[in-house]
Parts: sequence; C-alpha cells; structure tokens
Amino acid sequence: MKVILTSYHEKLGDIGDEVEVKKGYANNYLIPKGLAVTATDGNRNQMKLVKQAAIKVEARNIKEAEELVKKFEGLQITFVVKTGEEGKLYGSITNKDIAEKIFAEKNIEIDRKKIDLDEHIKELGEYDIVLKLYKEVKTSIKVIVEPDEESRSLIEAYKAEKEKAAKLEEEEKKKAEKAAEDMAKTGEEKVKKGKARAVDEKSQNDMENDRKSTDVKSKSTDEEK
Repeated sequence: MKVILTSYHEKLGDIGDEVEVKKGYANNYLIPKGLAVTATDGNRNQMKLVKQAAIKVEARNIKEAEELVKKFEGLQITFVVKTGEEGKLYGSITNKDIAEKIFAEKNIEIDRKKIDLDEHIKELGEYDIVLKLYKEVKTSIKVIVEPDEESRSLIEAYKAEKEKAAKLEEEEKKKAEKAAEDMAKTGEEKVKKGKARAVDEKSQNDMENDRKSTDVKSKSTDEEK
C-alpha cells in the first residue's frame, strides 16, 4: 500500500515522501498515529505544500542541531554515587538523569529521548553516550561514574580481602601440588627399590641354583667313579 509520510520516519523517509508499506502497518499504525496519509491525488497536492514549508523548518532544525554539536564537543559529566562493595550502584543512572545533569552543569537543555542509552547505567566506569540531536546530526559525550569516599573505601577493602583470599588459595594449591609431587617421587623410589630387591633376589636364586646344579654334577661324577 502506498502512503505519504507526514513526518520524518527514521526507516521509511522524510515528510512528503511517498512510500510502499504493508497495508496492516499503514492502517493500524502509520495512519492512526498521524505519521502518514493515503497516497491520493488530493493528499499528494497537499503534501507538496507541506513539504515546501518543511524544507525551511528542516534547514533551521539542522542548523540548531549543528550549533548544539559545538556546545557538546569534548563535554564530560561526572556522577559521584553510592555503591556496594563490588562497585554496583544502588539504583541506576537513566537518560533523564543525564539530561538533568547536563542542564545543571552546562545550562544546555536536551530532550532525554535524544540521549541514546540502550540500558540504564548500573556500574562504575566511563561511558561514551551518543546524542541524537536531529535526524542524522549526532554527537557524543563522556559520562563518568565514580564512587563517593565511603563507597571507595568499601570497594578497596573488599578488593584487598579478595586478593588476600586469592593469595591464600594459590599458596594452598602450590602446597597440594608439592605434596602430590613428593608422593609421586616417594612412589617412584619405592618402585625402584622394589625392582632392585627383585633383581638381587633373582641373582641370589640364580647363584643358589647354580650351586645346587654344581653339587648334583659333582655327586654324579663321584658315583660313576
């Protein structure tokens, strides 16, 4: 089904564009939401006028967005927060929080919907956040999330405890490996001694057998005489 867009659509096109979409999508979403009208001759003529006016508005919006890009250049904002011992935030930082922070610190007002945050920030760190200012005009800012003094002490204590536990675990592992190695060596020595003893016993038995054989031969010789 052909429709004419009455406003910008990121995937379909700009205002006044005539596009082909599925009938259900047009009738159940685009047209009821006021995003498009059916592609009739009357609507085409009307949308031509609307598009001409929109071109002027478009130029102004792009210019304003590009001016904002300059203001946001190199911008970074910092949130000092409370966390648990593992650095997890109590709560989260949303695009609304970021918008309010930008306004409070830089006196720049931005719609939170233009802050492209896939999911709320729940951990410490540095984040590059994209700002979709107008259509293809985008920029980014850096958001830094760091712990307050109390949380920092808590995190450092937890980290030190974990490192200590890991060190002890490594020492225990080395002890166990050393014990296993010693047992293996002891076992090898026992096997070697056992083999040596077996060889000695065989040698003694062979000597005894040779002696007995010699005695038998000697006795036979005496009897023959």
